[in-house]
Amino acid sequence: MRNKKAFPFISIISILILGCSGKNTTTPVRKDIIDVVFASGHLAKTTEYLVTANTEGFLNHSLVKEGDVVHIGDNLFQLSNQVQSAQLENALANFRDAKAKVDANSPQLTQLRLQIDQAETQLQLDRKNMERYRALLQTNAVSQLDYDKAKVQFDNSKAQVDILKKSLSELEQSLQLNLENARNQLRIQQENNEDYFIKSQISGTVLNVFKEQGELVKRGESIAKIGGGGDIIKLFVAEEDIDKVALGQKAKISLNTEKEAIFDAEINKIYPAFDEAEQSFVIEATFIDKPKSLYTGTQLQANIVIADISGTLVIPTSYLVKDSMVILADSKVEIPIRLGVRTDDWVEVLIGLKENTEIEAPKNNKE
Repeated sequence: MRNKKAFPFISIISILILGCSGKNTTTPVRKDIIDVVFASGHLAKTTEYLVTANTEGFLNHSLVKEGDVVHIGDNLFQLSNQVQSAQLENALANFRDAKAKVDANSPQLTQLRLQIDQAETQLQLDRKNMERYRALLQTNAVSQLDYDKAKVQFDNSKAQVDILKKSLSELEQSLQLNLENARNQLRIQQENNEDYFIKSQISGTVLNVFKEQGELVKRGESIAKIGGGGDIIKLFVAEEDIDKVALGQKAKISLNTEKEAIFDAEINKIYPAFDEAEQSFVIEATFIDKPKSLYTGTQLQANIVIADISGTLVIPTSYLVKDSMVILADSKVEIPIRLGVRTDDWVEVLIGLKENTEIEAPKNNKE
């Protein structure tokens, strides 16, 4: 767990000189008292995004470097994809072939329509021939057998036309289905090919690039980090202190890049869950007076002011008995008092003592 430690720019009230040398009694005094919670942390961006690979391949091209500004959809990296390129070309060729075959002037459809035209022409001839034989049969100019042969020929021609038209319809449906399948396969291969062109999912600045050109990138492996939005302060607070922290509290920030300067910030977010990796609770703050130069990832320390009271009644913490009682100097009687803010040196007295009430230090604290 991160250590609780106040850093130099916050000075907790100095030790009160208690009466004359050798005395072990004191009286409450009015003082300004400040209580803080220490936290360490770093600078971050509002949105931070790890760029990962959806497939495996060697890094062929790095299209960005640290510090570059990118936008949503921009290409960042290209991975090797020889096999995928071949599959895409094959899918594209199949799609073009299927599209050509479904065209009204394609050889298959043209040939079948020509056969239908020929069959319909033959059907018209056979119809006229049958009608002529029917008229001749009425005058006994031809036999019934001759008429029947003409009718059979007509029926066969009619059936041939129906078959060819049905074949045309089935062929058109088949070619259309093949076209849709080829289109779907092309889309799948195009999407697969897009996996080798890694794009940005947010607008922001490239913070880190983890891979160099030529390196192998595995599926799910991080290649870069992009930060977007504004600058925030990410702080880590110990378990025993998190219940003292609240939204709106002020914090004093010391950056490792500017150790001589102190910057004011305000707590604006408290994460509800304990962070296992950091073994701390995580909170966020924003600068009130922003430094001129900010570098994401800069380590920092913070004192979160949880109490800042002016002219309040206090006694030394060492004079407490049983955590919330004091000993009256005149009667040696222990009395309860109600406490407020407590620091390592001082404790605020809300009820139970007056400024002229003399109290005695516990025996184990007497000199």
